[in-house]
Amino acid sequence: MITDTLRPPPLLDLTADAYKDWLHLNIFDHATGCVGLFNTSLHGSPREARSRAMGTALVHDPERGWFGNLEVGALRDANVGATSIALEKVAVATDGGTVLASAVLPAAGLHAGITATPRSRAIDIEQPLPFGKGWISWFVVPRLDVRGGLALGDRRIDLSRAIAYHDHNWGRWHWGDDVGWEWGACLAAEPAVTIVVSRATDRAHGIITGALLVLEVGAERRRFPDANFSIRFDGRTDARPVRLPGALAALHQDRISPPLPATILVEADDGIDTATLEFRVRASAQLIAGDPSRRGYGFLHQLVGGFTASGRIDGRAWDAEGLGIFEYVD
Repeated sequence: MITDTLRPPPLLDLTADAYKDWLHLNIFDHATGCVGLFNTSLHGSPREARSRAMGTALVHDPERGWFGNLEVGALRDANVGATSIALEKVAVATDGGTVLASAVLPAAGLHAGITATPRSRAIDIEQPLPFGKGWISWFVVPRLDVRGGLALGDRRIDLSRAIAYHDHNWGRWHWGDDVGWEWGACLAAEPAVTIVVSRATDRAHGIITGALLVLEVGAERRRFPDANFSIRFDGRTDARPVRLPGALAALHQDRISPPLPATILVEADDGIDTATLEFRVRASAQLIAGDPSRRGYGFLHQLVGGFTASGRIDGRAWDAEGLGIFEYVD
């Protein structure tokens, strides 16, 4: 496993006010249909009092809806290590490749303690990729095994049969810049199929500045560049998003009902290997990020649901169904 750490700006970095660092873990429990999102992130120079830390812990239960919340505090008050970001209620850390996440949000009906161990090898994209006027880099572990559990209100869920996805993003950009992205992780339990798709875009999603699709079927992995895959958003979901944090949501009443898709279709073909995926949205959440160093906001839409997929890899046909999450950011 490649060693991965946070990437704080050096002392004389003139772009430190645009610093972002993001630890992210998704949980997919096919036994219950629950999909979880856990992340902690840093926004702005660590040497500035106005810079912020954010912690998000959200779990969607198909029977009872969303549990969890978003926590925002001063970056200086967060417990930040070489491989960890911990706020008072939400924490995510890595330890020799293992990913740890915890959440204590009794008012929002969520307690979580999770340990995720890599099943697939990491993808390390250290080279800064253009992102608006700034840049972004990416470290990905597409598939992990899980231990631990959730408490959703009075319901206890054992996650010993769940699977997970982990990534780490870092770079320099401001919320409100002309940037956006489209990202998704779809994991099937059996057969062990994982599809990860990511596209950096402008804020209107009309210009693609970098894209990658990763397909894993068992131990086989294929990577498709942007010229070899497409994403299409169809329809409009009638699921109104949960909006967090509430104070910022109240400031943006024009975003109360964003035009989010009902279905997402992904097709990949490099002339040898193929993948076709249909993702059906069942619920959504809107996370609002305010930039700490200038006036600007980013809207991070989390879409959870189920998928079916099929294709060919190394001359063999495969098909799968499972759970997934897509993120649409503008």
